[in-house]
Amino acid sequence: MATLNVKHLGVFRLVAKTGSVSSAARLLHISQPAVTKTLHLLEEDLGLPLFTRIKGRLLITPEAQALIPQVERLFGNVTAVQQLAEEIRNGFAGSLTVATVATLSSTIVASAISRFHREHPRVQFDLKALSTKHVLESVASNQVDIGVLDVSESGPEMDVTELCRAEIGCVMRADHPLAKLARITPEDLSNETLITFAEDTHSGWRVREAMRKKRLPSRIAFTVNHTLSAYSLAQAGSGVAVVDSFPLLTGTFPQLVTRPFDPAIEMRPRALLSKTRPISLIAGMFLVTLKEVADDFARESQLVSKRPG
Repeated sequence: MATLNVKHLGVFRLVAKTGSVSSAARLLHISQPAVTKTLHLLEEDLGLPLFTRIKGRLLITPEAQALIPQVERLFGNVTAVQQLAEEIRNGFAGSLTVATVATLSSTIVASAISRFHREHPRVQFDLKALSTKHVLESVASNQVDIGVLDVSESGPEMDVTELCRAEIGCVMRADHPLAKLARITPEDLSNETLITFAEDTHSGWRVREAMRKKRLPSRIAFTVNHTLSAYSLAQAGSGVAVVDSFPLLTGTFPQLVTRPFDPAIEMRPRALLSKTRPISLIAGMFLVTLKEVADDFARESQLVSKRPG
């Protein structure tokens, strides 16, 4: 059997509905001979008679009538495809895969996804919290639409968009003695139990280096790879967390406060997109939302500032 032409089926469907070649031709803005020719071609493709004339009336054959339910389902699906395509064009439907590090997955990225989804509820998200190395690999291998990192690493085949700038802070309970200080130095932390990232991370190494330069003992009792773990420990009174301040901006830890660490340790959250993967409309719109959320965070915290430019 020949491959069926959807346009031919559309002509058949309209003739069956109107019961008239002339009515179908008028609605389709084509000539009656063109409609008749299309029906003959479809009959040849199907190997079935579609219409017959009895006493001058055009009647659908029983064989053609049996096809109608499937034809209606087909055009229902075609309409659904058209509607979905329009929604995708307007950014209201589709899917987006985002890879980021744990620190940002529950703060900037989660806030951006939540805001975007409120405006575009039919967009589906796949959020992956990975190590920095795996985020870079996922973007480079086109496994994700967008990567978001809190360090300056990237690859040659990546477009990088800085979202904001932030400083590592000292996070503690509001009733902690150090909460009275405007800024906290390594000397202030010399007798405190500390919570921070591992030494093989940029932030973790900088914290330890600040202590070493002052020849101070490093009382790091808790090494974490997730900011929320550090916050939970600080909230329990286990120590002072020297980490980023993003989770405080979500309102999840009302008992905690943060103070700037001196010397400043800067973070630059940035979005990564592969140069070898065309950016989808939805990904481009989500990138705008990421920037807006980062700007909001900058307005709410003295430890976060807007990106230059």
